[in-house]
Amino acid sequence: MAKYQRETTQYPGVFWLTIQGIETLYIRYKRPGTDKAVEEKLGSKAQGWTAPRGNAERAKRINGQAKSNAEQRESRIAERLAEESRQTIDRLWDAYLESKGSSLKGLVTDKNRYELHLKDPFGQITPEELAPPDVDRLRLELLKDHSNGTVRNVLELLRRIINFGVGQQLCPSLNWTIKLPKPDPDSERIEVLTDEQFQKLHEIWASYHDRHIAHLHQFIGWSGSRPSEVLKLLWVDVDLTQRFYIKRDTKSGKSLTFPMSAKLHSILQQQRELLDSSPEAMRISSFVFPGPAGGQRKLHSYIRHFRRMRDLAGIPEDYRPNYCLRDTVASRLLSSGATLDEVAYQLGHAPGSPMRRRYARFLESAKRGIADRTQRVMDEMLERIEQS
Repeated sequence: MAKYQRETTQYPGVFWLTIQGIETLYIRYKRPGTDKAVEEKLGSKAQGWTAPRGNAERAKRINGQAKSNAEQRESRIAERLAEESRQTIDRLWDAYLESKGSSLKGLVTDKNRYELHLKDPFGQITPEELAPPDVDRLRLELLKDHSNGTVRNVLELLRRIINFGVGQQLCPSLNWTIKLPKPDPDSERIEVLTDEQFQKLHEIWASYHDRHIAHLHQFIGWSGSRPSEVLKLLWVDVDLTQRFYIKRDTKSGKSLTFPMSAKLHSILQQQRELLDSSPEAMRISSFVFPGPAGGQRKLHSYIRHFRRMRDLAGIPEDYRPNYCLRDTVASRLLSSGATLDEVAYQLGHAPGSPMRRRYARFLESAKRGIADRTQRVMDEMLERIEQS
């Protein structure tokens, strides 16, 4: 049994116990309404406890102004149990996924929407703590860079999660309504860069101070990929020798394999070389375009730099980072004679997607181009026949 030394102080009921050289302050007192005295540990000298401080704490506990050690333990247990029973939106989302399982239509898309747009602002609060101004702020922030349709889908997912919780009696219903944006009459607006704008953007990429960001934007600009899908791209899914890459967890819900153009191959080689000379966290990262700490780079990082580049290039302020580069690639492909199926493949659209309506105007231009090329081909054939 460890030996201890008890040392009184000038304050009644306040004393030190020294065990194995460690001096610890204790108090002895009676709680209000009881005749039984209790002894309670306060802390050591190393923790900043002094006899005057202990005397002040003893007075508070005698007067009921401070909790006893037992009461503090009970409070901590109660707080832990209350926290464990809090049905935060994160927990409702997990329960929703578990309930729906892999049969949930659009599972990958919903997961992406939740992780990108709902988890950070709302994940740690309960539906009861959610207020209309919170949703309004999210709506306005998303509308800066996303269409009404995208924002509508995000808020509809939030409403669906909460309704699930209400139906499972995990949380009370809201006493207000999450309002969804009306369908965007301008949702088919095409944001295509002019040759001069793209050339300027190309020059900015070539000299941009953050080469990781420059390579990321170059890859998106030359492939027409969704930024969210490129940010998730892993080196294990890139083959620089065979020249192909795989995008997983795409919006279509499938993994898609793409051949690598010479330009994309050059961009990825430069990015690999850049990472090899970067700090360890980025050098060993599994992501092709990692954040500074080596993890997946956040979408808002891409958006922030896009806005800066957009302004430098003189691109209209209302051009959205998730659309204008993809629209530019799509329009150029269609105008050069590519089919809608080919464009849908390159941009990662699912079969039967509404992209046909979105790019219809360029399809008409492409049809005229095909007619002109057909005439040239036939004229060249006749010319060869006549010369033979």
